[in-house]
Amino acid sequence: MLNSSSIFFKVIMTETDLCIIGAGPAGMTAAIAACEGSKKIVIFESNTTAGRKLLLTGGSRCNLTHTGKPDEIIRAYKPFDRFVRHCIYELSPQKLRDFFAQRGLDTVVEEDGCVFPKTQRASDVQQILLEELEKLNVKILYGKKVKSIEKRDEGFEVLSEKLDISAKSVIIATGGLSWPQTGSTGDGYKFAQILGHKIIKPVASVVPLVAAEKFCRDLAGVGIGNVLISCKIDNKKFSYAGPLIFTHKGIGGPAVFDLSREIAGLSYNNLKIHIDLLPAFNQLDKMVADLIGKNPKRNIISLLSQFLPKALIQTLCDENKIPDTAAGQMSKQMRKTLIEKFKNLPLTIISAEPIEKATVTRGGVDISEIDSKTMQSKLCKGLFFAGEVINVDGPCGGYNLQFAFSSGFLAGKSVLKQLE
Repeated sequence: MLNSSSIFFKVIMTETDLCIIGAGPAGMTAAIAACEGSKKIVIFESNTTAGRKLLLTGGSRCNLTHTGKPDEIIRAYKPFDRFVRHCIYELSPQKLRDFFAQRGLDTVVEEDGCVFPKTQRASDVQQILLEELEKLNVKILYGKKVKSIEKRDEGFEVLSEKLDISAKSVIIATGGLSWPQTGSTGDGYKFAQILGHKIIKPVASVVPLVAAEKFCRDLAGVGIGNVLISCKIDNKKFSYAGPLIFTHKGIGGPAVFDLSREIAGLSYNNLKIHIDLLPAFNQLDKMVADLIGKNPKRNIISLLSQFLPKALIQTLCDENKIPDTAAGQMSKQMRKTLIEKFKNLPLTIISAEPIEKATVTRGGVDISEIDSKTMQSKLCKGLFFAGEVINVDGPCGGYNLQFAFSSGFLAGKSVLKQLE
């Protein structure tokens, strides 16, 4: 026997003003921005919960954005800075923080400029977005995987396994290919192609890098609070500062992630990089010599552990055949060799980790086919894009979530204007 309530639901939900594919931060923000008056908005979400990737960001603390004036933030997105300009101004970092503060969730700025919810819980960010959607009567269809989108004269048909939706406008906010366990499996690229769009090949960005040096594996899990990484790419010098962590295959952490973004998609086998493990110390050799002079009987590894983790010092000593001995027995040449490694540790990068390990996808819907002032397709009226499905990525530190929120906000606002 058919359930009468399910039949009623299908009749009510087959026609909408806006259908959004993906209930991540971009999709949820788009729905909030588009919801005014009696607009009917439906979000398809293939997962059983919304914002699954959002819950994992910033180590589950949710690095919402980065502090700074809009122009400063925009410059960080190079080479996509011109495309993101309009949406960042529409929803700036401060406006985003105000949105959450007005709903009871204050934010805090850390020393590096990263902005987190004061509660340090990504789930609180998710909860506010969901509560706002509930207030606005936005319907999220959980566990409904969209199969295809078809263009019609007066709008679109969004086809899923159990439900077809007729919509005047569609926003694709499905994410990229990074962290596929959260539901980002590249479906949005397929939908965009069906509707005539070009897809820039997705590659890993903001991702750990694989090093040739085997000692990195032995140091897996050892972190350093601030380093300076430098390298030369096509005769141009680059440098990246921030925390670093050794991994089972090489190196990770914010400084490494920013380097990975610079070389995303490039062929960089055997890229030589140099790491200053102690960039704050300019006269390290003299400091160490004085320290040894005052503590000649102390073990050298124990003595130098005030600068760097013991495991790292031990490894550097082993790699350079420096014996584990009393500091006073260390030769001047040994000391200089060790200091040189502290200030200029060479590594050879052979690849990035797979895109599944990346925080962000570089690639996606070609930005030349999207109007940056509305997020609407230039090829298909009524079709909009938001978030990581677009070929835009920013550095580590809240920039990618900011783009998700800002592009979603602009897409939703543009849909509302078009519907009216």
